[in-house]
Parts: sequence; structure tokens; C-alpha cells
Amino acid sequence: MRVRKASLNVLVNFLTIILGFLPSFIVRKAFLVSLGNEFLGLSSLFTNIIGLLSIVELGIGSAIIYSLYKPFAEDNKEKVKGYLNYYSKFYRIVGLFIFILGLLLIPFLDLFIKNEFSILDARLYFILFLIDTVIGYFFSYKLSIINVAQEGYKISIATTLSKLIISILQYTMLMIFPSFYLYILIQISINFLYYLIMNYYINNKYNWIKKTKGFISKEEKESLIKNIKALFLHKIGGVLVLGTDNLIISYYINLTVVGIYNSYYLVIGAFQTIITSALTGVTASVGNLLTEEKTENSYSVHKRLFFLSFWIVSFITISLSNTIKQFVQLWLGEDQILDMLTISVVLVNFYFILMRGSVERFKEGGGIYHQDRYAPLFELVINLVASVILVNVIGLPGVFLGTLLSNILVIFWVKPKMVYKYIFNKKLSEYFKMYFKYLFIGLIPLVITHVVTFPLKETINIYAFATNCIINIIIINFIYLLFFRNNDEFLYFKRLALNVVISKSLRKKLKSIV
Repeated sequence: MRVRKASLNVLVNFLTIILGFLPSFIVRKAFLVSLGNEFLGLSSLFTNIIGLLSIVELGIGSAIIYSLYKPFAEDNKEKVKGYLNYYSKFYRIVGLFIFILGLLLIPFLDLFIKNEFSILDARLYFILFLIDTVIGYFFSYKLSIINVAQEGYKISIATTLSKLIISILQYTMLMIFPSFYLYILIQISINFLYYLIMNYYINNKYNWIKKTKGFISKEEKESLIKNIKALFLHKIGGVLVLGTDNLIISYYINLTVVGIYNSYYLVIGAFQTIITSALTGVTASVGNLLTEEKTENSYSVHKRLFFLSFWIVSFITISLSNTIKQFVQLWLGEDQILDMLTISVVLVNFYFILMRGSVERFKEGGGIYHQDRYAPLFELVINLVASVILVNVIGLPGVFLGTLLSNILVIFWVKPKMVYKYIFNKKLSEYFKMYFKYLFIGLIPLVITHVVTFPLKETINIYAFATNCIINIIIINFIYLLFFRNNDEFLYFKRLALNVVISKSLRKKLKSIV
């Protein structure tokens, strides 16, 4: 049951994210043509600032979802309702606090805009962005029950439908009557409807939530607060390290470059979201697995997830290194190009962040938040200092080199250390042996595809791009098949795939007989 639900979550997450992102590329092109690069940069900047404000969320969501696994599995409705009540109270306070903080930031927006917009319009745009964000804090807490029930795919489907509606309406508006005000208002309206509909669905499916009187003990509240405090520090590190890039670019360079970079990041972020969401789809199953306290079984699952992550992440990283510049030129034009050094550093960051996916799933599933709570603060300081120094020395690539440096010096080894020590009871050296073995194998298709596709990259047409993509798909996967054909983890997924195919064919035969 656990494998089936995890597989369903992963599959649906994958399909819905692809469906959700495809319209975004079309809307972005229309946005660029209708409103221009400066508005694109402004939108990215405001999204970034709002993201930074979310650090006051304190990690409440993750801590409470972790706390809900056991009572939900035991059908302890009183305790589940108690945690939901706690969640609701905190989130409403947080939403109000974020709104007030956002209003206090308004006088300082001109530090990043530098006369590129009317400051009055910019402030009104920012307030609308703020409203769109705060809505979620008043309505999203009940969605946690769906994730704990290992039915996150339902949220994925609903979210994708809302994104499709937003994209269709925004594209139509941009083509007929371009207005940044209307662009944001459409997003606010559909998001509000999404939360209303999802809450109505949850109230009907879990109608006992309204009838049950919730209760959690003093000890449980203290344990929850302890995890929330630790997660707050993780939240600061994670959000600020990855969320300050646009601020640094807009302050030290300009909004136009912010817009260009975010066009690349839309592509890279699409893949990052797909992979992260796919792995997040198994978090509830990992949390359920860890309640059984079978260390060796958990370690085997980790190795399988790590292997799968490597195959997918390295394949996408290598493919993007060979195709992303060509794609952006085809999609948005010659004036939207970044230099290869910047692209390379961004992709290395992409690889490092996603390759710790398996470790993060076990860390979240195991509720390990307190032990490494200060690590993100060290990461944050290193990132900010390095990025500011390097952006003044080498320009745009320096921003992302600072992020990479902070990643390698802190989180790269701290997170796996926590999981290997507290969950697997194994030496950290075991992790790095596995990590670097796969990394060195990944360098082989990187070099080969770079050489083979080199003549195609400078040809900017759909045929050269399609050929480039096909070559990457064939060469990378063929090399991995040669290396991993006898690998235990590969054989496991091979058997899993064969079982799915065979079971489907048997079901078809049975239906035909009946």
C-alpha cells in the first residue's frame, strides 16, 4: 500500500507539474512582448521579497505534518484535530504578521527599483503580491491532512487546474489589454477560489474534523515548539540563501538582468520543482516507514532513492548544460542570453541541491530538525558575504558562486551527517563513497555529450534543438545502462517496472476473458 501510494503521488506530481509549467512558458513570452523586461524583473523581485518574508512561517507546517503521521495512522481524531487547531491559530497569526512586515518594507522598495518604475505603481503592485501570499496562510492549513493521508496527488491535480486557469486568463488579458494590475488580480482571484474549493472538499471528506474536539498534551506542545524553533533556523537558512539572489542582482546590477536570469530559472526551476515534488510525494511514506523502526530497510530505501535521484538529476543537469541557451534563444530571442559561466554555476547549484533529496526526505520523515538547527545560519552568512564580494569582482556569476560556496562548506555534509547518525546509524564516509562514485560516473556523459553536440548548439532552429535533445537522451541513458545494468538499485527499479507492465497486461487479459 505504501509503495502504491508513493508511486501514485510521484506519477501524478510529475504529470501535473509538467501540465502546470507548460502554459507558464507561453505566458512569459506574452508578458515579455506586452509589458517588457523591466516588468518581468519587477515581478521576479517582488516574488523573491515575499518569499523572504515567509521565513516568519517558522517551519510550522513541516513540524505539524510530521506530528500528524502517528495520530492519523492510529485514527486518533482528537489528537489530529488538536494539531490542526494549533496549525490554524499559528498560520493566521503568521499571515497577519507577514502582511504587516510587507507594509513596513514598502518605503524601502526604491533601493532595488532605482527609478525604473513609478514608485507609487511599484508600491501598489507589491501590496497586491502581498495579498496574494497572505490568502494562503488563512486557508491552507487543512490541506496538510491530505498530505498526511498520502494523497498529495489530489492537491497536485487541483493546483495544476488552478494554474492552467490563471495562465489562460492572463495570456488572454496580455494579448487584449496588457496591464500588470489585471495580471496580478487574476492570480489573486483564482487562488482564493482554489482555497475555498479545497476547504469545501476536505470538510466533506473528513467531516469529523468539524465535529471533533481537538486536544494535544502539554508535552506534545513542548515537543512541537522545539521542532518549530529548530525549523525556523532551517527556514532562515534555506529561504535567505536561495532567496537573496534577485535582491543582490537588482541592487548591484539592474532589474533587466533579474528578468533575464529568471527566464533561465523558470526552465531550471520547472525541472527542480518536478524532481522535488516527486521526492516530496514519498515523504509521507518515508515517515510511515520510519515509525516501524527498521533501520536496514530504511537504509535500502534511501540507497534506492539516491540512485534514482542521481540518474534523473544528472541526466537533466547534463541535458540542460547542452540545450538551455539554445532553448532560451528560440523561446525569447537573442537579447535574453546569459554567459556560459553563469549558466554553468547555476546548474552546478541545481545538481548539488537536488542530490540531497533522499537525505532531506529521511530527515523530514524522521523529524530531525533540532540537531543541526544552527547550520543554516552559517550557510547564510557565508552565502551573503561571498555573493556580495564576488558580484563586485566578477559580476553576475559571483552571485551564484557565493551560493555554491556556502552549500559545499555547510549543508553538503551536515544534512547527510544528521541522517546517517540518527536514522541509519552509519558512518558519513559511506554516504560520500556513494556520492562521489556516482558523481565521477556522471562526468563521463557530460564530457561526451558536450563534444558530440557542440556543432549543434550554435544553430538556432527547432531542428537543431530537437536533434540536440535526442542526442542527450540517447547518450546519457545508454552510458548509465552500461554502468548500472548489474547495480542492485537499478535491478530493483527494473523489477518494479516489469511488475507494473506485467500486472497491467494481466488485467487486460482478464477483462477480455470476462
